[in-house]
Amino acid sequence: MDIACSDNKQKIAVIAIGYNRLDSMKRLLGSLSRAKYTTSVPLVISIDASGYQPLYDYVNDYEWNYGDKYVIIKEQRLGLRDHIMACGDLTKYFKAVVILEDDIFVSEYFYDYVLKTVDYYDKDDRISGISLYHPCMDRNLPIDYAADGNDVFAYQNVESWGQCWTARMWSEFRKWYNDTPEHDFQPVDMPSFMKGWKKAWSKFYMAFQIETGRYFIYPSASLTTCFSEAGEHGNTSSIGQTVLLSGEMNYALKPFEELTCYDIYGTNRKVYQWVGLDEKELCVDFNGTHDNIKNCRYILSPYKYPYKVVKEFALSLRPIELNIKYALGGKGLYLYDTDGRSENVEKKSYPISLSYYHIRQMNIHALYKYIYSYTKTQLKTKLRKALK
Repeated sequence: MDIACSDNKQKIAVIAIGYNRLDSMKRLLGSLSRAKYTTSVPLVISIDASGYQPLYDYVNDYEWNYGDKYVIIKEQRLGLRDHIMACGDLTKYFKAVVILEDDIFVSEYFYDYVLKTVDYYDKDDRISGISLYHPCMDRNLPIDYAADGNDVFAYQNVESWGQCWTARMWSEFRKWYNDTPEHDFQPVDMPSFMKGWKKAWSKFYMAFQIETGRYFIYPSASLTTCFSEAGEHGNTSSIGQTVLLSGEMNYALKPFEELTCYDIYGTNRKVYQWVGLDEKELCVDFNGTHDNIKNCRYILSPYKYPYKVVKEFALSLRPIELNIKYALGGKGLYLYDTDGRSENVEKKSYPISLSYYHIRQMNIHALYKYIYSYTKTQLKTKLRKALK
């Protein structure tokens, strides 16, 4: 069966990516088999070289009842970054591809969302990808996005927990990537911790979006969730689990200009308008990751800075930018003028008020139990290692 057949150019393929986790691949394919499809759907199963024969046998024998199935087993180990890049390159054979790593689980209604967003947003050059995942965390902190009545929003972040690229979207990135294989990330206005990532393809895609003014489309209700199982990027965790759409939606998509738009730092771009300052004048640091590399005079943040406070806002409403939109008086959010020094603060620091804001409605006693249990487990693990 030839993956390059002309019929595939009109279809959106699903690509399931694995390496050596059989149970994870079974779970992903099981969720895909339960999803609802109204058209023929090609399935590509791409396995990086691991030599794990039980996985190879399973994917070769797996029955896909919704269209053609293609199995690609790499002969040499690529690693996650190059594996994703190779799967993105498969867009040359299809109208679009949905990329799903093996620790992803899909909503039964994911493919309807993909069909509609691809048809609507592929025409807009400002859109460079479509996320199936709705984030619940940002830099390991809870985050809220505007409940603005829209079914999607634009975000300069890049999703790796379920993403879709059309041939147009991927080819634009690929050209940029091929032109700058040794990219200098230092001048890129993005969180510094991202610049240090060694294995992530997403770092390159983020830089591409920032430098070219492009965005991912994100759903208001998530079509995927993530088990965040141990792999190239660390330990198993439940941090990627988000509320999964479990009912049909009638998507009413709108042009890019009418969408709420967030930059790479998770800042609603309307904040500048609400504060009355230009982006060249104001650094918005809601989550503590903005280094103000553009040397803006003003900083808006819940963090304590060693500068003069010129205006204060409450830290109450969610999402955080609503405190600015409604000019809600109080304490917790501060507009700093870097031309004036503070006598009370020596350096940027994390305030306790931000902890209370992020804890939300969590029972404080449950939190204490978690901290106690986690600390106890970590100490036992270290003690066992020390006694070996």
